[in-house]
Amino acid sequence: MKRFGMDLDELAEKAAGAARLEDWDEQFGALTVVFQECGERANAYFDPRFAARQFVRECVKEFQAERADMKGELINA
Repeated sequence: MKRFGMDLDELAEKAAGAARLEDWDEQFGALTVVFQECGERANAYFDPRFAARQFVRECVKEFQAERADMKGELINA
């Protein structure tokens, strides 16, 4: 379970990093790599489909949160 949490944190941080990219094409490319890595890492677990869903869900949540934070910073600047 510790490994799952570490994988989840690492993937979420990569998704947040993708959100910080300025260019949409770069964001898309970075997210594509993150989602591929979600699938690859999920294969190491007993239930890969469950693990992949959890990884992708967390990555999407972190990406959206980072974009919202950035948008808020721009509005408040």
